[in-house]
Amino acid sequence: MNRKLIITVFTAFAFLSAVPAFPNTTRFATEPAHPALRLMNDSEFSRFLGRLDAGMLRSQLKLKKIDVQSLSLDLQEREELQRSHERCLQSLDNTREEIQKLQQKQTLKLDLFLLIDLNELARNLDSLDQGLVDTMAVSGSGGNQKLLGYAKEVLGIDVALATDISTFQHHLLAFTGVIDATLDQADHDASEPQTQK
Repeated sequence: MNRKLIITVFTAFAFLSAVPAFPNTTRFATEPAHPALRLMNDSEFSRFLGRLDAGMLRSQLKLKKIDVQSLSLDLQEREELQRSHERCLQSLDNTREEIQKLQQKQTLKLDLFLLIDLNELARNLDSLDQGLVDTMAVSGSGGNQKLLGYAKEVLGIDVALATDISTFQHHLLAFTGVIDATLDQADHDASEPQTQK
C-alpha cells in the first residue's frame, strides 16, 4: 500500500476522530480533558523511545534465534513460516529506523510513520504466531516441541509490543490534540483583529 496514502488517511482520521488533549488553549498548563491522552514531555518521550528501541532490539535478537529451517515440516510449511519470519525481522528493522529518526526530532509525520511501522510489526507477529500454532495443530500433540516454544516466544514479543503501541497511540492522539488546539487558537487570533476593525 502506498505509504503517503496511509499517512494521509491516518492524519485525516486522527484530526477528525481524536479527542482533543486540551479543550482549549488556556488549559495547556493543566491536565488534559481525557486522562488517557497524556502528552509526554520531551524527556519522557526520549526515555520512552529509548525503552522502545531497547525492546525492539531484544525482540530482534529473540526472533533471530528462531530457526525455521530446523523444524520438522514439509517444504511448503517451512517456506511460509520462513517468509513470515523474515517479514517480522524486516518490520523490526523499519521500526528501529523510525525510532532513531524520532529520537533526533519529533514531528507528526515521523510519529505517524512509527505508528504505521508498529502496527505492521504487530500484524506480522500475529501472522507468524498463527502460522506456528496452525502448523503445531496440524502436526498433532506429539508434534514438534520447538513449534510450541517458538509460538510462546513470538506471543510474548507481541504482548509486550501491544502495551508500547497503546502508550504511543495515546501520546500521538494527545500530540494531535495540542496541534489542533494551537491551530484553533491561531485561527481565533487571526479572526479577532478583523472583527475589531
